Amino acid sequence: MREIKIHTIDALRDAEALAEILSTGAVFPLVVTGSSMMPFLKEGRDTVRLRQTDQLHRGKIIFFRRKNGEFVLHRIRRIYPDGRLLVNGDAQKWCESVCRDQVLAEVISISRDGREILPDSMRSRILRAIWYPTRIFRPFIWRTYAFLRRTAKKK
Repeated sequence: MREIKIHTIDALRDAEALAEILSTGAVFPLVVTGSSMMPFLKEGRDTVRLRQTDQLHRGKIIFFRRKNGEFVLHRIRRIYPDGRLLVNGDAQKWCESVCRDQVLAEVISISRDGREILPDSMRSRILRAIWYPTRIFRPFIWRTYAFLRRTAKKK
């Protein structure tokens, strides 16, 4: 596989170039921005490797373009018979619907602190299975986590 050594792009300006790069079968590294995929992906810490795919399944992290032009990394929660996808950021409690033609790529690996993490590894699948059902409690979980971190820093 050919890898393009680009780490950040202006998504609105370079959207067509990105789509063209991915259509060649290249693997594209992208530094994670935003917090919607916490705790599995963290802004500035993680870099994902993207590759175009037609094989979508529940649990896969996809890179897609919203109708308003925004690029997003979210996880597939459900695939409807008509081909629409229900997607959700791991740190969010709400979901959104996406058409298959909005999907540009899938995440094939995550680079963190010099290590490669496979999103479909047994460890990742177990963590996802535990995390997803907590989505309605996430605001409480995040507040508690923030409180405990602040308390630990004071000591």
